[in-house]
Amino acid sequence: MKKNYKELQEELFKFLIHFVDLKLDLHYISHEALFDRSLNKKLVIGKELFFLDAFELLVKENAWWKNEIRKENVYFSFSKNNEGFNIAFIDDIQKIDAFKEKNHYLLVQTSEKKYQAYFMLDRKVNYFELAKIQKALCVVYKGDIGALSPVQLKRLPSFLNTKYEPHFRVKTVFAGSNKLNVDKVLKFYEDKFYKDFSKRYSSFTYRGEKKVNKTWDDFADSDLSVADMRYACYLARIGLSDDEIKERLLNESPNIRTRKRNVRDYLDRTIRKARLYVSSNKIKR
Repeated sequence: MKKNYKELQEELFKFLIHFVDLKLDLHYISHEALFDRSLNKKLVIGKELFFLDAFELLVKENAWWKNEIRKENVYFSFSKNNEGFNIAFIDDIQKIDAFKEKNHYLLVQTSEKKYQAYFMLDRKVNYFELAKIQKALCVVYKGDIGALSPVQLKRLPSFLNTKYEPHFRVKTVFAGSNKLNVDKVLKFYEDKFYKDFSKRYSSFTYRGEKKVNKTWDDFADSDLSVADMRYACYLARIGLSDDEIKERLLNESPNIRTRKRNVRDYLDRTIRKARLYVSSNKIKR
C-alpha cells in the first residue's frame, strides 16, 4: 500500500535524527539531470541546517509532492563547515553481508540493487581525515571510488529515486550500533595508500638530488581547487613534468574526476597557472 505523506515524514525523521549534531545541506536534482549532469539542474534549498531544521524545511517545501509530481530528486550532504564529522559514508557498497555482520550504523537502499552505507566513528575527525577514512572503507567494503568527497550528495529515505522504472522508494534497511576505531582505520589508510604511493614515486628527483617528499594532503584546504593549485606549484617548482603533475593530482586530489566536469582541461589550466606563478614569484623551497 502506498504510504501517505505523514508516514513518509515519520520515516525521514527517524533517519535524520541519527545526524543530530551534524549540519546538513539539502538539494534538489531534476529527473533529467540524473541522466545528463551537464544540464546542471541542481538546486540548493538549504545550507548548514541541523536535522530538525532540515526536516522542517522539507515539510515546508512540500518536498514529497515535488518529488512525486515534478520528479525532483531529494539529496543531502554534510556541510563543509561542520566542526568535525563522526559519520563516514560510502556509495554503492557491495559487501552488504559484511556490513551487517559487523553491525555497522546505517544501510540505505536506493534502488533494487544499490545501497549507501553509513559508519559511526568513535570520535570526530576533520574534513581531510574523513576523506581518508572513506577511501579505506571504500576498498574494504567495495564502494564507489568516485564518490569519496566528504560533501558527496546522498539520497534521503522516504523519497523516490526517479532514475529507475518503476521509481524506487529510498529506504533504510538496516541499523546497527558498532563504532569504528578512527585510529585503526587511519593507520590502515597510511599503510595501504600513503606508503605505497610514496614508494611508487620515490624515483622522482630534482636536479638529481632532491626527492618529492610531500603529497596533496600537505597542501589540503577547505577549497579543494586551492589545494590543487598549491600542490601543482610545489610539484612544478621541484621540476616534475606536466604529465607527472597530472598523474599525482588524479591519484591524490579528492574526487577530482567527479567534481570537475572536464578534468583534463582543469588540469591543463591548473598546471599552466602554477608554472606562471612559480616563474613570476620564484618560490623558495
